Amino acid sequence: MKNYYTTQQVADMVGVSLATVNNWIKAGTLSAFKTPGGHNRIRVEALKTFLEENHIPLPPVFQTENIPKILVVEDDEDVRDFIITVLEELEYTVEKEIAKDGFSAGTKVLTFKPDLVILDVMLPGLDGFEICHRLKSESATNRLPILMFSAKAQEIDRNTGLKVGADDYLPKPASPAEIVNRVEKLLARDNTAPTAQ
Repeated sequence: MKNYYTTQQVADMVGVSLATVNNWIKAGTLSAFKTPGGHNRIRVEALKTFLEENHIPLPPVFQTENIPKILVVEDDEDVRDFIITVLEELEYTVEKEIAKDGFSAGTKVLTFKPDLVILDVMLPGLDGFEICHRLKSESATNRLPILMFSAKAQEIDRNTGLKVGADDYLPKPASPAEIVNRVEKLLARDNTAPTAQ
């Protein structure tokens, strides 16, 4: 689900003219923010609040889209915060959960039921290779997409990650754009069978 909409998208969803949406924004009744290029964007929550306060039915898009759930398994707080910040910048809303070590990762997979795991390799307790191997060996989790994100950047490390079942392997450091690209590709595929890139 998107984090925000353009004024034209809002107009189309609600069934009003673009001018009406712009008037709502000018009047301050519909909260919006400006892009660097000067265009108005309306956050999903602001639109929902506006529609509810004005007794306008919610468009079907709010009722049918599922929010992807991403589990971040990373023991380094700075890296963890970086990944979370990147995920929050996605055009799509994601529900996030974190695990700080290999042992809690397994529990979180069962309780949080993520659609994607971003997994560090060097973790206290079980390392990422072992966690990935275990998840891909279990029938309940063998189709769960796993993106390994690690400072272990040698070809042998990437090959090991893919060999134990990772769906993608991204060396640290990586740009926010590259992380988003990898995450979106894994969330978009059908997950009927693991595939390595």
